Amino acid sequence: MIWRQHYLKRLSGDLDRWSQRGLVDPAKIPAILKDAQGTGSPNRLTTVLAILGVVLLGFAAMSFVAANWADMAKLTKLIVLGGGMWAAIGIAIWNNRRGEDRIDLYTEAAVLLAVILFGVAVMLIGQMYHIGGEYSDGLMLWLAGALVTAWLAPSRAALILAIILAPMWSLAALVEDPSMLHWQFVIPISLAGLLATGMGWRPAAHLIIVAWAVWFTITGMWLMGEYDWPSAGVTALGAMVALVVFAKGHLPLRVVAPFEDAMIHWGLFAAMGLAYWLPLLGGEFEPQPPALWVAIALALAIIATVGLALSQRRLAMADAAMIITASTVLFAFPYARVEFGEIISWAFVVAYFGASVWCVGYGTRSHDRFSVNLGFAAFGLMAVYVYFETIGTLLGTATFFAVGGILLIALSLGLERIRRRVLAHQTPDEETQA
Repeated sequence: MIWRQHYLKRLSGDLDRWSQRGLVDPAKIPAILKDAQGTGSPNRLTTVLAILGVVLLGFAAMSFVAANWADMAKLTKLIVLGGGMWAAIGIAIWNNRRGEDRIDLYTEAAVLLAVILFGVAVMLIGQMYHIGGEYSDGLMLWLAGALVTAWLAPSRAALILAIILAPMWSLAALVEDPSMLHWQFVIPISLAGLLATGMGWRPAAHLIIVAWAVWFTITGMWLMGEYDWPSAGVTALGAMVALVVFAKGHLPLRVVAPFEDAMIHWGLFAAMGLAYWLPLLGGEFEPQPPALWVAIALALAIIATVGLALSQRRLAMADAAMIITASTVLFAFPYARVEFGEIISWAFVVAYFGASVWCVGYGTRSHDRFSVNLGFAAFGLMAVYVYFETIGTLLGTATFFAVGGILLIALSLGLERIRRRVLAHQTPDEETQA
């Protein structure tokens, strides 16, 4: 409710500003606000309650079966597990035939319950009959069932569960066998992406990108633990991967159409976030052949993607140059710091300030508030880092906190004032690149 009130307040302010610029008829503003106030909340609340109820039913099934497992015959166990799953499927089919207005809520909830019970059945039947295999194999079957259900139904709830299970499967597989990279994650998450595209469901793009991020994080930790890759090198490679995603978001490929905005936002967010930590991370990064080849492959991918976006006029020359420059800096930073020491870290800080300013400019040109806000946040966070690394070493404790508090408040007020001015001067006529 709080978020909805915030949205309506912001919408009212936007409508007033647009009416002053002649973009909206002032006479239509009350009708627009009335329509916004009367839509969305009830359906969203009932959907959340139904999904939570399904999750609780799933936990109830697991708890009931686990509590009575020893006292139940095998046939009874199979009837309870299989019967519950097929009963949920039957409810979904019956509810689907009653009318389209119930499909998005109760049918989805029933399908989700069926998929959850399928996962419970896979795990418990494997234990009951002492079927050989690892825990990851059970997750793989559960994931496959969720994907098939999402395709046949089609069900968004089942697709969400499949996206969540994919990185869990990879993590379980790596825990069981840390000697091998779990590249198989690519298969189900790619199928999930195709399903989301077929459904035309844009919110799924964010979930899929987050799942990819979790997998890359797991992979990075695996590289640091299994092959002793230093954290600075892995972080730099992760930032380069994020730049590939950001650049790829500018390509109007049909297969990733629902993912374009999500790729731009998440890619830029991850690149700025990972790059922020580079000066803070220690450890040397010798130019090992595997890491070097990965970095070269990512650099080539960035150059190719940026070149294609330029040829299709989806990216401005200044933005393309900035992406290439940023990838070059990320590529060279871990090696340069080994050669030249901490002076490279401070040079990187200066470059990061420049990237933050570019981020604001990119958001202004593309009329993208997210990029503008991200640029200001990144600039402010790096300013805080510089403060703690420099001024903090020259002052006493009390003076340090007093001066620090004043400077941070002044910085936040100043950046917020500039941010509002930048957003206020954006107009829909400005060139849109994203």
